[in-house]
Amino acid sequence: MSDPASHTGRLVPLRTKDEVRASLETHVVYVVEVPAKHANVVKDVVQAAIPDFKTSEISHLRRVVQFKYLPAHLQKQFYPPARLPRGDEDDPAPASLSPSPASLPSLPSPPSTSTPTVDEATAGEDVAKDMDLVRYFLLCPSKHIQHADLFALLRKCPPFDNGKTTPRILYVTVPSLAPISAEQSEQWSEQYWPISYKNTNPYGPHPSLVARNQAEIEDRVGNWLGLARSAGRCISEQCLGESLGVVVVDQTKGTPEVIVVAGDCRWRSPTGTIEQHKGTGNVMAHAVQRAIAMVAKKRLRAAGTDPALLDRSLFCDIPLTDMEREYYVKDNINQSGYLCVDLDIYLTNEPCVMCSMAILHSRFRRCIFAKRMPLTGGMTSDTAEGSAPLQGGLKHGMFWRPSELNWKFLAWEYKEDGHEPQHDGIKDTLHV
Repeated sequence: MSDPASHTGRLVPLRTKDEVRASLETHVVYVVEVPAKHANVVKDVVQAAIPDFKTSEISHLRRVVQFKYLPAHLQKQFYPPARLPRGDEDDPAPASLSPSPASLPSLPSPPSTSTPTVDEATAGEDVAKDMDLVRYFLLCPSKHIQHADLFALLRKCPPFDNGKTTPRILYVTVPSLAPISAEQSEQWSEQYWPISYKNTNPYGPHPSLVARNQAEIEDRVGNWLGLARSAGRCISEQCLGESLGVVVVDQTKGTPEVIVVAGDCRWRSPTGTIEQHKGTGNVMAHAVQRAIAMVAKKRLRAAGTDPALLDRSLFCDIPLTDMEREYYVKDNINQSGYLCVDLDIYLTNEPCVMCSMAILHSRFRRCIFAKRMPLTGGMTSDTAEGSAPLQGGLKHGMFWRPSELNWKFLAWEYKEDGHEPQHDGIKDTLHV
C-alpha cells in the first residue's frame, strides 16, 4: 500500500513553558542619568546598599548605555529632561522622571524639521559631543529599593554629593528574562532596552538546533501525516475507535523507514468485539499507546522472541487493519535501543497528557502533530498562532521540561496551506 497523497504546509516549532513565560514577563527598573566617569562609583554604592540584589537578575540587559543607543521611545521620553519645581528636590515622589541634574549637559528642545542654519548645525554637533559624555545607567529592579531611599543614596555619590546636582532617576520597563534568539534580542532592544544576547536559549532548544532538525523532516511531513489520517479512518470505519492515527518513522538512515502505523482503538473490547461508545473507552488503546507497544514488539521480535508470547491485549497492540499489518510485518528495526529512541512520531492530533508522557518516557526524538487539542493536549504551552487567548487550556509543554522530567525532544505543529487540518468530528474535549 503506497503512502496517501499529502497536503503542503509549514512546521511551527512549539514554544516551551519557559519560552512563553520569558516572552511575557516584564518588570520595572531604575535608570539614572550620570556622567560617564562616575558610572562605576554609582554602581558600587547601589550594589553595597542592596545586598539582596544579584546582578544575574539583569545580566541579559546592557547596564550602561549612551543616549544614541537607547530605543527611540526612550530617547523621546528622556529628551529633553523633565524638571520638577526646585522646592520638590529634597522630597522626590515616585514619578517617571526625577529632577534633571544642573551640572549634566543640558539638552536642547527637539531639533526643528526645517533646514538648519550653519549656527544651528554647529550647535547640534556640540550637543552630540556633550551627550557622548552622558550615560544612562541601569541600577536595579524597582522592587529592591524605594524611590526615596534610592534618591537619598545617590545624593551621597559624586557628582550628586556637591549639593548642586540632583539625581535624575527614570523608570523603564524591561523583560524579566533573557531572550531566546537573536531575533527576539533585536526586537526587545527596540521595544524595551538594549539587550546583551549570549547566543543561547536557556529556556528551550536553540534556534539553530530547531532549524537543522526541521530541515531534515519538512519535505516528508505531509506524507507521514496523510498516512496517519488514513490509519485513523481505517479504524474508525470499523467502529473500533476515533478517527485518530499515528505514524512512527526512523529518519536516522539514508532513506526514511516507517516502523509502525496505528489508529485509535478505544472502543474495542479485550475479546475483539465493539463496545458501546460511552465514557472514555480503553485509554490504553489510544493510537500513541498502540504504536509504542507495536514498536516494543518489533524490537523483541528482532531479538528473537516468539511473537506468540508477546500479546498484550490491554494495549490492543496487534495490527487490526491492512495498513497497520503492512508496516508491522517489516523487519526494519534493530533489537537494541531504548524503546523509541531516535524515532519520530507523527500524529493527526495533539496527544493527551497521558500519551504525551508516554511519548516522553519512550524517548522519541521528535514529535509532529496536525491539530491542537487545547483542552486536553499535553504538548503545547501557549495558545494557537493568531488565536485569542483561551480561558481554558492545559499548556503543559511536556516536550521540553528538563528540570522536572528525565527526557526532552523537539516538537512542531503542522499548519496545512489554505485550510484547517481535517477534524473528522473530533471534539476539543476528546483525550487523544
